[in-house]
Amino acid sequence: MAAEGKVVMVTGGGSGIGRATAEMFAARGAAAIVVVDRTDTGENSGPETVDLIRKAGGTALFVHADVAMEAEVEAALATALAEYGRLDAAVNCAGVAGTGAKIADTELADWNRILGVNLTGVFLSLKHEIRAMLPNKSGTIVNIASAAGLVAVPYLSPYCSSKHGVLGLTKTAAREYRNSGLRINAICPGVVDTPMIRNSAEERPAVNMQARENTGGFVGQPEQIAAAAVWLCSDEASFVNGESMVVDGGTITR
Repeated sequence: MAAEGKVVMVTGGGSGIGRATAEMFAARGAAAIVVVDRTDTGENSGPETVDLIRKAGGTALFVHADVAMEAEVEAALATALAEYGRLDAAVNCAGVAGTGAKIADTELADWNRILGVNLTGVFLSLKHEIRAMLPNKSGTIVNIASAAGLVAVPYLSPYCSSKHGVLGLTKTAAREYRNSGLRINAICPGVVDTPMIRNSAEERPAVNMQARENTGGFVGQPEQIAAAAVWLCSDEASFVNGESMVVDGGTITR
């Protein structure tokens, strides 16, 4: 199977794309899944994801961490290595939605919050995942960006900027570590039916309506993004590195 025997870390694994990715890796033969999330109670939480994986016969461990805090990210990697001895693959899904305001009306606090999780959080996760993989001279990492990382999205300047940044970070990392046995790619999902999107739609209906109009009604499922992530981490994608894979039903058709 595509993930046979691999130890995998998934950030933002408590819900949405992260949960679907963690479950799919387990279903496709991963040895263990390390679910990282800052939400540790409730239906949409890391422990709930771990419970679902274990009930399906898989092996999983929950680690509470805020990806915007380096000490917590570093501790999460240390926990994973102490428990399983290595890290073979990682998918960085942790993210927050935009504020739904024009640039002139965007508060600095909102900008810093969104960039802190969506870009700095990916940087910190990538930094410590790479460190964990370098001793074995092998590993694959997938960063979940967005179609908003490729095109302009009015009213979502912090989110859009953060996802553009993730693509630049991914490409740079891929070039820096390709001679070290690592492959690092990104996925750019379109609008996907996740709790984050549903909550955003309730809070900012006008922005959500515009997004759905822009997609022509094509709304994906978390499992469709998860399938792309699992493939990118498999040997079948061994010659794919530094790629920004669009998975959006043909919405932006670059």
